[in-house]
Amino acid sequence: MILKNLFVQLSASALLLSGPAKAETVDVTTDVTADSTWYATNTYVLRTVVYVDNGATLTIEPGTVVKGGTNSATLIPRQDIPNLVSALWVTRGAKLMAVGTAQKPIIFTYEGDDVNDANDVPFNTSGQWGGVVLMGKATLNSAKDSAGNVATPIYDQFEGTTGPGTNNANLFGGTNDTDNSGTMRYVSIRYPGNTFAPNSELNGLTLAALGNGTDISYVEILNSSDDAFEWWGGVVNTHHLVAAFCEDDDFDTDQGYRGTNQFWFGIKPMWAGSSDSRGMETDGDLNQGASGEQPKSQWYVSNVTLIGRGQGDTGFGGGVGWNSRDEAAPNVVNALFSDFAVGIKIDVDGTNEFFTGQANLTSSVFNVGKATNDANAAYLITDAARRNVVQDPMLGGVAYTNDAAGLDPRPRTGSAALTGGATVPVGLVQVAYRGAFSGPADNWVDGWTAPSKLGFLKAATVPAMAPTLSFSLNGANAVLRFATQTGVTYQLLSKENIDTAWSNLGSPVGGTGAQVEVPTSFNAAGNLFIQVLVQ
Repeated sequence: MILKNLFVQLSASALLLSGPAKAETVDVTTDVTADSTWYATNTYVLRTVVYVDNGATLTIEPGTVVKGGTNSATLIPRQDIPNLVSALWVTRGAKLMAVGTAQKPIIFTYEGDDVNDANDVPFNTSGQWGGVVLMGKATLNSAKDSAGNVATPIYDQFEGTTGPGTNNANLFGGTNDTDNSGTMRYVSIRYPGNTFAPNSELNGLTLAALGNGTDISYVEILNSSDDAFEWWGGVVNTHHLVAAFCEDDDFDTDQGYRGTNQFWFGIKPMWAGSSDSRGMETDGDLNQGASGEQPKSQWYVSNVTLIGRGQGDTGFGGGVGWNSRDEAAPNVVNALFSDFAVGIKIDVDGTNEFFTGQANLTSSVFNVGKATNDANAAYLITDAARRNVVQDPMLGGVAYTNDAAGLDPRPRTGSAALTGGATVPVGLVQVAYRGAFSGPADNWVDGWTAPSKLGFLKAATVPAMAPTLSFSLNGANAVLRFATQTGVTYQLLSKENIDTAWSNLGSPVGGTGAQVEVPTSFNAAGNLFIQVLVQ
């Protein structure tokens, strides 16, 4: 059989018309006050704190890059925000629809970051721009607003702002626990946390009084100089969150947060100057019992993996996996705390909710210097009914630099984390394991997150599939063709007689995801048998 080539010639005009639209850089200097779409063909640069206001919906296409401006000469000041800073700020009643995909995540970063160059930003860079703020109308437990005034219904003014803002843009809270502030899915927020007021930094993602109509899933924060995620009241539910190398708390809750969450992963930074080393900080709001502030900060999370900076860490926060404060009463289930000096640190502010039975810790694994700082709380570990254990979870690898792809938070075969999972509430995924990953084959952080793109994360193992072979033949010459998988090696074997041994046909072929062609020749009077060894 002879393969006949087919050539198609396109005119210059046809080529021009079929090409992609020219990408543009769009400076965003004004608020979004009507329904708008930001397109993946453009790069958007925030030149100020950009409010999505007036009930508008901002839709961001998959694969879009949004950058926070960092040049003070080009930043525009905003009323009630003391410092020059860039951020995206979604006000009460407005919506952000930022729905990416695993293949095309939406990326928020700073204007000095070339997202196509994995090596252009030093790995210890942080705090280059503000971050993303979502403000909702759900319930808070604060008896007074931040100005000291009794608020009915309860609302608050965002910390660090000097006034309520135009159209009350800096206020959050209300009575609508079903409020919807939009959807964020497959979103990467990189290098946020810049100071926007004295002693006030923005979080990577601020979740202020969000209702459970809001959808937050598959969102990561990379290298924030403040908290990665912080909840201020509300009831929004989340799943599949990543806090990678953030200098303050990975997950921080305040003001009566009451959502339900699953699959959180966090790892602390190791570089000089990164001091705060808490995985979770849970706050209720000081002295709830005495002042009657309701509702309590009582939320739920299952399947958390948090990695600290080593069991000898003495940084600010004391190298703590979970710091429970201010009468917070969360339920933490199926968690894994590794490489912290202390697993759980309990600050007794008013009533200790662990001793009243309102807070809970069950079915979790601790690989830490000591499980708890409080002798009275030792029962959390020693009470066999809670099924908390102090044991090495046998993670695939812990690393803090991007030069070896050594970070692998998945438990290896034989790990205690692979079993012992407790039953979770209806609406969550019922799993048998503890921590955020089910084992060596589960790597939901791979591909779309910055650690996987920047060389920190060990790549997921892709099951090798047998390729489909095709060939063209001309006399004694043949060309074999087959599609390859990235990370898979192929060795072709051949023989002309069925009773003889196989021999290598050429050198091993490394898979790249593309089709390969392998030329060969054989005895035209006989047969050629081909076998592919997939490694």
